[in-house]
Amino acid sequence: MALLRTLALGLFVAVVSTAGGPAAAHPHVWIDMRTVTELDADGKVQAVRIEWLFDPFYSAFAQEDLDTDGDGAVTDAEADAWAQEALSNIARADYFAEFLVDGLSTVPKRADRAVGRWTDGRLFMSFAVYLDTPADPRSVAVGHLVYDPSFYIDISHPDGDGMATVEGPGAEGCVAEVGRADPSPETVASAAALDRDQSGPPDLGRLFADYVRVSCQ
Repeated sequence: MALLRTLALGLFVAVVSTAGGPAAAHPHVWIDMRTVTELDADGKVQAVRIEWLFDPFYSAFAQEDLDTDGDGAVTDAEADAWAQEALSNIARADYFAEFLVDGLSTVPKRADRAVGRWTDGRLFMSFAVYLDTPADPRSVAVGHLVYDPSFYIDISHPDGDGMATVEGPGAEGCVAEVGRADPSPETVASAAALDRDQSGPPDLGRLFADYVRVSCQ
């Protein structure tokens, strides 16, 4: 229940149950994600901007928390305040992000640029996570994953163009490719059997995570 607790929306489970949703299976929340790998002035990977669009059901429940003045509408200021708090909270989970550089795993220690929005009835949040040392995608393999370790939340790139891109100096010679996870049938069944208050093995969510690899010419 990692993200659920960090966003202080503990009643979500009860709402799912009364709506007839999958109350006894992971995941419980779904996020459509877009990622933008950012290059520095030398063309090295320095950060990834993560954009999340929460599922309509979760968004509808969250609206009450976001609408702090109770006027029935979520303003940019209200959504931004929520996003800032959420980013501070998920710092405890390494921002749900992981870099892979030349085969070595590292987690971001810094993040900023939290933005929240309410768009077409759905909650949107974006933020940027940083590599401690920028990496040259022309000389080493560079990639990233974004996932909830508990797999309470499914975070994935929708199919289609533009869901993983590269920006910055030299980006025209780069491509970001999304690789899909392929968990075993046993892993899928194990996750589906978890009750809302149960946790699976450590880093269960990693087994379901998209992997984005950046390559440049």
